[in-house]
Amino acid sequence: MKVTIIEDPTVKETEISIVCAKMTSELNDIISQISAVGLTFAGKKGGEIFFIPIKDIFYFESVDGSIFFYTENETYEATAKLYKIEESLQHLQFSRISKTVIANLDQMLSIKKSENSRLVATLVNKEKLIVSRQYVSEIKKKLGV
Repeated sequence: MKVTIIEDPTVKETEISIVCAKMTSELNDIISQISAVGLTFAGKKGGEIFFIPIKDIFYFESVDGSIFFYTENETYEATAKLYKIEESLQHLQFSRISKTVIANLDQMLSIKKSENSRLVATLVNKEKLIVSRQYVSEIKKKLGV
């Protein structure tokens, strides 16, 4: 892979171009990483609103009508509905893994088969999430397995 950087002080907005013979999962990963730079997600905790970098979020979960999202050590409450969150993250490495969970695929360490055609996803913090069988094929495709 060849990378070319051209500095031009007259440029008003930075532009990134990718020239390729064919789109690959590696290029999709690069595009996702670039798209996530600087993006944050607002979450409430202790009466304050925090702006968390999207890359630090492990997953979003619906629990008893409330939406929470989790980083390595913290839990925040989101104000948006899960389907709205899913829509806003569709171009990033996030994917629904069950009716109530949207996971950051970049935070997955491993996956393994489980009973009833489901998967168990282990995150980099060693937390385990269940991938419902309805979402198994999509997750495998996105992860390239």
